[in-house]
Amino acid sequence: MRSHHWVTLTLYMVAVPAVFADEPTSKPSFALNAGVESFHWKEFNGDQRLLSETGPRLTVGFMLDHLLQGDQTNPYAVEARAYLGVIDYDGQTQTGVSAQTDVDYFGVNAEVMGGLRLAGSLRMDLLGGLGVDTWIRDLQNGVTANGSVAQGYREDYFILYGKLGPGFLFQSETSRAYLQFGLKYPLYTYERAYLADIGFDSDVDLSPGKQLSGYAKWQMNWGQETDKTRFGVSIYYDSYRFSSSASKTVSAAGTLYSVHQPESHMDVLGARLDYYY
Repeated sequence: MRSHHWVTLTLYMVAVPAVFADEPTSKPSFALNAGVESFHWKEFNGDQRLLSETGPRLTVGFMLDHLLQGDQTNPYAVEARAYLGVIDYDGQTQTGVSAQTDVDYFGVNAEVMGGLRLAGSLRMDLLGGLGVDTWIRDLQNGVTANGSVAQGYREDYFILYGKLGPGFLFQSETSRAYLQFGLKYPLYTYERAYLADIGFDSDVDLSPGKQLSGYAKWQMNWGQETDKTRFGVSIYYDSYRFSSSASKTVSAAGTLYSVHQPESHMDVLGARLDYYY
């Protein structure tokens, strides 16, 4: 992976809270969380679906959250999380023979959201965000429909993305809720397929195409304003849309092959428990 993107994001994550450090608050804003999400990955060749991966993933993380506080003129949130899961794969080999196996996923996501709180009783925010998402997609050896072995291999992904959309704060004396939704766009995409593990002469680097997708999140926490700790829940939807990458040429046993990442869709629906203190 290319480490300068991690340096850029780290500096951004440090800078955003510093900009708004003049907005002190005694309310709980730091939270630890854990949850589960339903994951779905699909790949296409035109109108033909090549494969489908579905299954649950576990997630743990932390966040510094000032979106749920009504006294912020420039609300923001910083969040980082890790996720993992063993996902069912239903697809086909390069020759078109149906195959089934498992796919191991492990990834890390970090994101900053910030914006402007508009005046008025609706407490509407205009939000923008920047994040990175990097994961390992490790396809295990499987069995084809004719009983032969389908070799698995590993892919690494690195995505830098932006978000834009509105947010709405709802609060009472004993609870606060926040709704946000909008559009998500991959600003930079990088994929490495480790083809040398399955007999090719080298690995290959690809750049999945960039397309708009959507996101949404509903979060709540409960407690009096004077409480030092609070519990909360979050329900969220996230997604990516990648068009087909440009093709790269790789060789194996003296023969040249054209390799590309097909059009790919990812959808995630998750729920988690948040503990603020």
